[in-house]
Amino acid sequence: MRLRRGISPVIAATIMTGIMLTIVAVALYYSTSLIDLNRQMMEYQYAKDNLAYAATALEQVALGTGGSRYIRFSLTSTRINFERYDSSVTITITDGRATNTTSIQSGRISVCGGSLVTTTSQLIVPESGDFAAEVSKLIVTPGEPIVLVYEDFQGAACAHLETYRVRAFYNGAINVTENNAVKRYNFYTVHVISLRFGQLGGSGTIPVVLRNTNSSLKEYRFSSPSVTITVSFGQRSESRLLMGPPADGSVVVVKVAEVTISTG
Repeated sequence: MRLRRGISPVIAATIMTGIMLTIVAVALYYSTSLIDLNRQMMEYQYAKDNLAYAATALEQVALGTGGSRYIRFSLTSTRINFERYDSSVTITITDGRATNTTSIQSGRISVCGGSLVTTTSQLIVPESGDFAAEVSKLIVTPGEPIVLVYEDFQGAACAHLETYRVRAFYNGAINVTENNAVKRYNFYTVHVISLRFGQLGGSGTIPVVLRNTNSSLKEYRFSSPSVTITVSFGQRSESRLLMGPPADGSVVVVKVAEVTISTG
């Protein structure tokens, strides 16, 4: 009876060593990818949170307390873009007889995650609402944020801070003496932000500084107690009737707040 020869100990050791090395290499690859994914997701989430804070800070600097604010962004795997709009934001106010138009230039801030990060289209500021409706809205009320923040995926997971929205509202009525006669006017206010860009650049962790560099007021008078405001931005346009109680006319104040953004 012939005896079967066993596998050489050297060959067995070589096979076992190869198997173990393969297992270790696969484990290292997936653990490294998982660690990198978690790091990129955390950095992108941190950037989104900072962008939401930047929206509040921008509105405060532009229309509230003024001065300046700064936010630190980490750019290890996340990148930040400062973009000027190709189209101006045009505000037209009319009562059917007289018409006044104001145009301003502005822009947006975008942060994009690393190659392993993905997301879906969703709102950040405001936190809830219809995504398509909020992104396309050009005229907002005092209860709505004038600065919009949302995220989407177009080749990369990106969050965007937009400044094309305009806030318009009725303040009340004022009495004005004209030719020894007291006339009553409905008073409306229109707020718009002009985002400008200063010195930009840097890597690693950079400070993004928001500064209120100028604010201008434009006052328009109309003979009608109500006016219509139309905001145009690129191919989009939205109109809204601003209506007050019966009066001798209207006064509309357009406040353009210029905020300069820089990284130093």
